[in-house]
Amino acid sequence: MRILIVEDNLLTRVMMERYIEKWGYTFYSVDNINSALALILTEKIQMVITDWIMPGGNGTVLCQQVRALKLPFYTYLILVTSLEDSQYAVEGMDAGADDFIRKPLHFDELHARIKAGKRVLALEKKLTEAIEIINRDLSLAANMQHSLLPIATSNIQGISIDWLLYPSTSGSGDTFNFFRLDESHVGFHIIDVAGHGIASAMQSSILSRLMSPDTTCSNLLKFSSPEAPYYALRSAPAVITNLNQDFQTDVNNILFFTMIYGVIDTISRTIDLCQAGHPYPIFLPSGKPAEFIIGGGLPVGVIIEATYQSVQLNYNSGDRLFLYSDGITECESVSGEMFGAERLQWFVNETRHLKISEVISQINELISSWRGGNYFEDDVSLVILEFC
Repeated sequence: MRILIVEDNLLTRVMMERYIEKWGYTFYSVDNINSALALILTEKIQMVITDWIMPGGNGTVLCQQVRALKLPFYTYLILVTSLEDSQYAVEGMDAGADDFIRKPLHFDELHARIKAGKRVLALEKKLTEAIEIINRDLSLAANMQHSLLPIATSNIQGISIDWLLYPSTSGSGDTFNFFRLDESHVGFHIIDVAGHGIASAMQSSILSRLMSPDTTCSNLLKFSSPEAPYYALRSAPAVITNLNQDFQTDVNNILFFTMIYGVIDTISRTIDLCQAGHPYPIFLPSGKPAEFIIGGGLPVGVIIEATYQSVQLNYNSGDRLFLYSDGITECESVSGEMFGAERLQWFVNETRHLKISEVISQINELISSWRGGNYFEDDVSLVILEFC
């Protein structure tokens, strides 16, 4: 362990050097805080033992400056002083000191304080290693979750998609997808799991898997039917009703979620769309103003008796459908104002002449500018479907 001694009294400094060397530690010693800071910036100093009163700046100033450096490792700070008033101890701790020892020095006591600090540093090292492992695992989980999302600018049966996603943490409680159900049907969904963090991200990943189509067997989106050659598609309300039966909140599961699920019939050019507590989607017909699609039921998992109904939309070439989470509409500006659904509707109208990839780029810039950066308190997601 490397210890830095900051002491302007030569005799005291020499005595500390001898004892610290005797105890088996590597040491550096200086007589002022400027030299101390220079060493801290160039050497990995793990512990600093500093006098309080020195020419050119006192020990509390050094403590404040060390903490302001935000070093990638922790530096344990011990203040040494002849000041008696307990208020000085409070002042030292407020400045960032970890421990406090009075003069005249008793070197057995100093040795004990150093060993106590060494234990703290060992625990800090273990904690740092644990955090690194957790962050690595979270990064891998986030990559896996991202792999479940549709490919931006992809096209299925004449329907194009593009999207924006900003997780508020390493993982996201928001998820969405867009997939072929059969030769004439395309499915899509957007889900927002309540809360933030690992639990919400895991729940959204589970739901994304469940909402993936499988043409070889019955699943949530399809079921075996004697009337159909192989299977029949479940209606949008039926899919959400089944999810509501399976994901009821209780003491073991408190993560309800909002969602929209839709089935597009590319032959009849209709959309069977069901909304469960999610922000109202925005439909942009070609040549007409954008409108909110009003309707739907409670979030999934709130009450088992909840019922759901769908809205039927007819679409034409050039029409667009916008799905989004409340992370956009409830995004607060630097002054605390919410972005709001009306502002989003205005944006949809104003950018109707752009390609959907350009619309995504524009909303990315707008929402980041509104927020004052790319850090969001809630997951932010927006999906655009364009019909050809």
